[in-house]
This record gives sequence, C-alpha cells and structure tokens, in this order.
Amino acid sequence: MVNVTNEMVIIGGGIGGLAAALAAAEAGKQSIVLEQAAQFGEVGAGLQLGPNGTAV
Repeated sequence: MVNVTNEMVIIGGGIGGLAAALAAAEAGKQSIVLEQAAQFGEVGAGLQLGPNGTAV
C-alpha cells in the first residue's frame, strides 16, 4: 500500500525556498522550511525588477 502525504521539506530559506513554500501552501500542501542561518537578513546583491516586470 502506498502512503501519500501532503507534506514536504524545503531546504533553504532564500527567495526560491520561500517562494516554493508559498506555492506549496497555495496548492494545499504543508511544508517545512529548513535554513541554517540563525536569522533572516539581507545578504548579497538583492533583487531588482525592471519597468516591464513591475507592469505585470
């Protein structure tokens, strides 16, 4: 017998990991996000959206 659950583990709490967790929640699935950093904060160059990206 196959045991199917709606749970997933997401490794990494960056932009991709949090976007995956949000998409999973919208699809009705539970997720756990694992991040090794002690706290979330700004690291790196950041994210820029051009005029064409913000028009959508």
